[in-house]
Amino acid sequence: MKNHTKAVGPLMAAALLSLAACGGSEAADPGTNGGDEGEVQGAISVRVYPLKDEAEDRAFWEEQIERFTSEYPEAEVSIDVQPWADRETALTTAITGGTAPDVAYMIPDELRLFQSQGALVPLELETDGIRENALEATSVDGEIYGAPVLMSVVPGVCDAQAMEKAGIETAPATWDEVKEMGAIAKEQGLYITEVIATNAATLNTTFYPFVWQAGGNVFDEEGNLTADSPEVIEAVAFMRELVELGYVNENDATAGTPNEQSSIGKREVVCSFIQDPVNLEGVWGDDRVVVPPLTHKEQRTYGTVGSHVVLKGSAEQDVAQAWVNFVSSAETVKALDTWAGYQSPREDVDLGWEEGSIQAETAKYLDATFSGEAVPYGRAVQSAIAPQVQAAVLGQATPEEAMAAAQEAGEALIR
Repeated sequence: MKNHTKAVGPLMAAALLSLAACGGSEAADPGTNGGDEGEVQGAISVRVYPLKDEAEDRAFWEEQIERFTSEYPEAEVSIDVQPWADRETALTTAITGGTAPDVAYMIPDELRLFQSQGALVPLELETDGIRENALEATSVDGEIYGAPVLMSVVPGVCDAQAMEKAGIETAPATWDEVKEMGAIAKEQGLYITEVIATNAATLNTTFYPFVWQAGGNVFDEEGNLTADSPEVIEAVAFMRELVELGYVNENDATAGTPNEQSSIGKREVVCSFIQDPVNLEGVWGDDRVVVPPLTHKEQRTYGTVGSHVVLKGSAEQDVAQAWVNFVSSAETVKALDTWAGYQSPREDVDLGWEEGSIQAETAKYLDATFSGEAVPYGRAVQSAIAPQVQAAVLGQATPEEAMAAAQEAGEALIR
């Protein structure tokens, strides 16, 4: 997979306009911290976001800091737990204001955006044991910018109660089987699956997996937008067909209804291929059955990689580089992911999930995950694509018309 640093358009660049300047000549060179060569000494701040609640997170990280400083007694680490909401804006403000942390947690699309603005430094990372797709997700142009600490994956998950009511013993594995079983489920007043096509939808989970399964991508290998490609159109047409046939709930698809109030919560949906099984615990409980991601031309699904990055403006590069190696080590990854309930980005870490558990079954599909093409403008372009996906799903435009409009709007953002 190629990575791209193509310039973003004026609308997207505005918020980060001064990032590169703030990470410029005042920043320390990677690998230096003002101390004797080879020493790891100095104080750094690490920005993280709550994986449980703030108090629990602080307690967990204090334990890790104690381990880190026992190895590097001349180093100091403070943890800065910030809210998830508006985190990119808050970090940008901190960078431009000279109050940025030395290390921050990022997922791949954030990493690519900040890297494209010159805000991050490549890592001197020990990569043995780390999954290949985790490294791909945190690399740009062959250089690693994020130290993977956790992974998630969105396989399929079915409601055993709804399967029994529908008389379906085996979950659909392909697009064709979704349609075949959709007719069976409909006869019992059920929906075979769900689609989400709201304007606020996170396309990484709700739409792009269908594109990948059709053998396509929203960006080509050169980083150019391909929202009007045959594969993208095929994915939209599949979603529209499910709505037209009554195999999914059209209102849920476009209204953004919470799970508890939707057909999911009413136990009217047989399988979902766009939600993490953990998210359905409150509505399906022990009736959750993890199944493989769908296959059409390919079997692919979305999964993200959480990583720690080093900010270019850090004056303590040696300490920061030591931290990212520590936090992505087998021992720390196991501690973090076991505690927080995530999957491991390392192949050499056994999290000890109970056989047959939701976590153990979900972990089987980590190698099928993809976080999307490595372009810095990937998240922003979703705002141009999502409304057109909705228009096609509602039948307000043909898939071809909708994706032509998405292509035009998206290109305007990245010119």
